[in-house]
Amino acid sequence: MPKLHFWFLLICISTGIKAGYSQEEKEYTDAFQINAIGGYILPHSPNIIQLIQGPTQGFMASWERQTYGKKEWEEAYNYPSFGASFIKQDMGSPELGSVYSLHGDYRFFFFKRKLSFQIGTGIGYVTNPFHPDENPKNAAYGSTITGSFYAGLHYRKERLFNSPFGIQAGIFLMHYSNGKSKSPNTSTNNYGIQFGINYQLEEEFPGFKKGNYPDFKPEGVKFNFMASSGVNDIGVIGLSQNLFFTFTAYADKRLNKKSSIHFGSELFLSQSVKEFIEYRSVAYEGEGITGNEDWKRVGLFAGHELFIGKLSLITQVGYYVYYPVDYNMQYYTRFGLKRYLTDTVFVSLMLKTHLAKAEALEYGIGIRL
Repeated sequence: MPKLHFWFLLICISTGIKAGYSQEEKEYTDAFQINAIGGYILPHSPNIIQLIQGPTQGFMASWERQTYGKKEWEEAYNYPSFGASFIKQDMGSPELGSVYSLHGDYRFFFFKRKLSFQIGTGIGYVTNPFHPDENPKNAAYGSTITGSFYAGLHYRKERLFNSPFGIQAGIFLMHYSNGKSKSPNTSTNNYGIQFGINYQLEEEFPGFKKGNYPDFKPEGVKFNFMASSGVNDIGVIGLSQNLFFTFTAYADKRLNKKSSIHFGSELFLSQSVKEFIEYRSVAYEGEGITGNEDWKRVGLFAGHELFIGKLSLITQVGYYVYYPVDYNMQYYTRFGLKRYLTDTVFVSLMLKTHLAKAEALEYGIGIRL
């Protein structure tokens, strides 16, 4: 199921490229960057202490498309750029091996566009995942395919000495996790520095368009209905992956051009919870789980949506009001992306967690009425 990251990424990138293209006039510019990256893994869990043996190192190659205000959201966010990045990292120990990842990303600019914040998500390939015989110590990566998240803060100088070349340097944070689709999944968080060169493909740059950001027109409460699915397990190595379904209904209220708030409820149907009840009733008889408990859960949640054109960033916090068996925690959080295919139909990719412990990657489709 994490391979769906790739298709979600392609939808976001390809529709973004199409939106920026015009044969009548140049409304974008392209650039390439390559950076050397080096850093260290954070010891966020005792399960990976023995895996932190040396610094991480690698490179990051990026394509970037600069916006100039063709779409109203571009002016609202100070003309960000979007693109894709390929990253290769040696994780510093033979047990962890290397990770190759592909991201779709955005860059937001500050301080006369010298400073930028880059954020991206995508899919990674792990060269040496956990294996009970060949690599039993790798508690971080339980699968070959993993999700990845990147954030970086950079200072950049373009067109040195009137040439197409420039330089940049900055700091980054990289996270690899399969969202508990297959155990073990302790994951890694590594931070560090990066520096490199950039190359501008264009000799001339369009001016930034202003006045293309209309006033906000208030709208009433909208109702959303969404179905999500994926696979996960209960965190016990060797047990099977299980399918789950989540059915969500919520109301949203648009506050301004950039933000809306959500309130809703959802029904969780997870085969992993059912397997957890069966497993604990047999393996831990003294805990009081009989095996007859209901495996369904119902939650209430509130959230925020940040709109960036047709793409939006989702943050939510929820609480199970129907929680018949103690599985993880009674409150949860969700972070992710939503892409509007039309004004009413959207797809989503969400990570559901209980604090720092992931439960599932959710792939969803929904409608806003």
